[in-house]
Amino acid sequence: MTTYAFGDLQGCYEELRLLLDHIEFDPALDKLCFTGDLVNRGPDSLKVLEYLYSLNESVVNVLGNHDFHLIALALTDRKLRSKDNSLSPILSSANKINLIEWLRHQPLFHMEKELDALIVHAGVHPSWSLEMVKKYAEEIQSIIRGNDASVFFKSMYSDDSWSSDLIGKKRFNAIVNSFTRMRYLNGLGECDFEEKDSPEKVDDLIPWYLYPNRKVKNDLIVFGHWSSLGYLYGHNVVCLDGGCVWGGELVAIDISKPDVPIRINSLKSK
Repeated sequence: MTTYAFGDLQGCYEELRLLLDHIEFDPALDKLCFTGDLVNRGPDSLKVLEYLYSLNESVVNVLGNHDFHLIALALTDRKLRSKDNSLSPILSSANKINLIEWLRHQPLFHMEKELDALIVHAGVHPSWSLEMVKKYAEEIQSIIRGNDASVFFKSMYSDDSWSSDLIGKKRFNAIVNSFTRMRYLNGLGECDFEEKDSPEKVDDLIPWYLYPNRKVKNDLIVFGHWSSLGYLYGHNVVCLDGGCVWGGELVAIDISKPDVPIRINSLKSK
């Protein structure tokens, strides 16, 4: 059995199938772990969800910010923006309920214990221990899987940065933001959710994985979300977001071999 991790798909179904063919994926033997953002902006978000849903226990996906946005659109009266048009086929699908229920029961983080690897969408806040990661993920998972999930999703959109003294909605949003939107922190430990460029172009902010005294250091952290980084391996982290939806590449790894990326060029670049 091989356990693979994949970067952000964002509706790039054809590239996913090409990469699965390349690794000779066998659903009876192999496991697929996705770093989130399965949907939005790409051409085939519905196909991506339907295919991964069909694979059942062969797949685990940690939720990304675009996945959260899709669930919010499905569970609330929030209006679609023009840049959400790629999500319309999911929201009008006859299989919508099953797909959204499957998605909102996916975790915020996943641990591959035998490989000492932790999979998240954006990162792990440097002040969090592994125990805190588990606790905060479970806190949010219990909310978004519950009967009152729509209440949370109606107030989800904010730029709250994590602080241990936060309570209520600000606390919930800060936890979600840390798991799904974080890239940089400033010198005061506050998340900056605006800057998306690569670190060599940014002087006044610190990438979360380079922040001093980061607590989760012994487990490999596998993440996506940061397309300007592309594939990156170092500091006991692996970034797998190759920006496939932007014409880059879809990147995966055999988690036991994080220094060997497996890549497929985006069909958009042809």
